[in-house]
Amino acid sequence: MSQDFKHSFKASQRPALSLMVYNVGFQKCPPDYGWGPGVRDHFLLHYIVSGHGTYESGGRTFVLGPGDAFLARPDTPIYYRADPADPWEYYWVGFSGPSAALLLAQTPFSPGRPVLHSAAGDRLRRALLDIYKARGADYPSAVRMAGYLQAALGLLMEDAPARGTDALADYARRGAAFIQQNYSRDISVEAVAAHVGVSRSYLHRAFHAVFGCAPGAYLTDYRLDRAIQLLRHSTLSVSAVAASAGFSDPFYFSRLFRRRMGMSPSDYRQEKP
Repeated sequence: MSQDFKHSFKASQRPALSLMVYNVGFQKCPPDYGWGPGVRDHFLLHYIVSGHGTYESGGRTFVLGPGDAFLARPDTPIYYRADPADPWEYYWVGFSGPSAALLLAQTPFSPGRPVLHSAAGDRLRRALLDIYKARGADYPSAVRMAGYLQAALGLLMEDAPARGTDALADYARRGAAFIQQNYSRDISVEAVAAHVGVSRSYLHRAFHAVFGCAPGAYLTDYRLDRAIQLLRHSTLSVSAVAASAGFSDPFYFSRLFRRRMGMSPSDYRQEKP
């Protein structure tokens, strides 16, 4: 049996990028090594190169082995554990950002499908290793890691069905892209549905199938993500941040922000990482 090891990197800063790597690494786990039950505040992708283990998500348990990948979504309870007799070795990357959900929607992963067997094989392992090799605490390193992460997600997209076979996913992706391009304007769910060319109820169904939330919630979360980045990396006033992120009422923005972050925008700016 090979010796256990772990190599990891955790970003100390979270720059204003549309796709940000929070942590990355690779590990040969000891028997029965596990994490959870618990939740993450970001997406977390694991790719197994050897050994076996189990992954629990959404009330289901998956027994996984070489070539399998599993995805944890933010605020979703998960638990994973290495096999006691044949513990797995995996590569992982944790990430977030306004573009993260949209890019993942181009892959076979969905809220109802947290695992897959990737045809990319060792190419995916090397892509995840490239992220680790590009690690660093400065802004250029964050940009490079995000670039390699996009390459890794691109390999997973090769496993997705051909376009046109899943109308729901196509409408959800188009709606999300419209939101990301127009979030700062006074847009509504009706405007998103009209742009995509479907009814509001059908768009709601599509977003739930792909992103696990309603289009209105996706729009609000995206605006809050952008506001958080502005509070971290700009000197704009709170009112200006709210307006720049698409919130016409700064008091409503402050209520939403406090509900999500547990503090006011002003307090967050003072205590930001």
